[in-house]
Amino acid sequence: MSPPSKHEAWVPLFKVQVFFSCVSFSIIVPSIANYLDRMGAEEYVLGVAVAVYSLGEMVGSAVFGRAMTRVLRSDPDVGPRTVLLRTIVFGVVGSALYVAADDLGQRPAYRPYAPWVVVAARFLGGVWTGGKMVVEQTYVGVAALEERVTPLTSDIGVFAVLGFVAGPSVGALFAPVDFAVGDIRVDQFTAPGWFMVFLTVAMWFGCRACFDPAKGYARPLRRLASDDALNLNKAAALGSPALGRRRDEEAASAEAAAPSRAGLVVCLVAFFAHFYSFAIQETITTPFVTKRYAWSQAAVNYLFAAVSVLSLVTSVAVSRLSKAGVRDFDLLVLSLVLGLSGSLLLIDAPLFPALGEGRFLAGFALITVAFPFGRNVALAIFSKVLGPAEQGEWMGLMFVVGALPRCL
Repeated sequence: MSPPSKHEAWVPLFKVQVFFSCVSFSIIVPSIANYLDRMGAEEYVLGVAVAVYSLGEMVGSAVFGRAMTRVLRSDPDVGPRTVLLRTIVFGVVGSALYVAADDLGQRPAYRPYAPWVVVAARFLGGVWTGGKMVVEQTYVGVAALEERVTPLTSDIGVFAVLGFVAGPSVGALFAPVDFAVGDIRVDQFTAPGWFMVFLTVAMWFGCRACFDPAKGYARPLRRLASDDALNLNKAAALGSPALGRRRDEEAASAEAAAPSRAGLVVCLVAFFAHFYSFAIQETITTPFVTKRYAWSQAAVNYLFAAVSVLSLVTSVAVSRLSKAGVRDFDLLVLSLVLGLSGSLLLIDAPLFPALGEGRFLAGFALITVAFPFGRNVALAIFSKVLGPAEQGEWMGLMFVVGALPRCL
């Protein structure tokens, strides 16, 4: 494996931004149900808020994946930074709306609208995180040396997973916060929103100052449609037999080098399965343990904080096993076995024993362990299967599939 090259100055920035963008998402998970309840929202609004975040991720992944494809053709030296900055703007606006909803909830005339402002905020936050992950993962695929793509995908993925599980740990620090500045209330429900506002603004300036795409390409950028290819197509259309044959030969060569459809489908299915299991954690944990086991909000925060340690160990293990030569296929199969086991333990139906706290915690832990394996390994395999193909739209599809389970 080649050592890191001088072209990888953008890697620390990506790691930091991926970590904090995932923190800003998961910091909301333990408290959003009670936040909406304080506004008088009906229970179904929680499901809507979770679903629209995922819808936003799907929209952001598709739109900004396509945008990356375009800028890598037209302006590869500046375009990726421009697209990345645009994704972060959605995060700034969404975070501000999330905080503003609390003020509306305190005003009787506007109280009925406050939960829907939260819904809008979560949609915009989803556009940000979906688009941002696609932009960064696409840039990794086209800029890094080919032999560095998989290690970088795995390493950056570790920071994403850590961000997902560290968010509730940060949220737990806000549990004792409770003060007001004029009409602005800062407590365990709004403090995470203010934290998100600070993070997104800091990310925008950090990206603007530190990300220079032109200096990050460690290999020539493969373009989708070269001038030669366009000229060949035009000549063939005018009836040039020689150039027509050459075009056919290049088309056959391109078809032979096309990524394996079966490999791509396997990665997409595995990605979907792991994000579906993860959706169980982020969607139903807070209302479930609150009503079934009478847990407090602080106890929920501590639960998510505790599994962050487990996820840290797992994430490091995934990276080390991959670098030690363990096959990606074996790691992917292991992740699916762990995820299936955790999901079975969480089934609450008449044919199964009562879902006590012990079985719930065991299933929760297995899903926590499975997610870092599945997410990081599936992304690395997907990038490897794609090979030299342009990855913007493909990566957009990958993250659309990852967001779909939350809607379901």
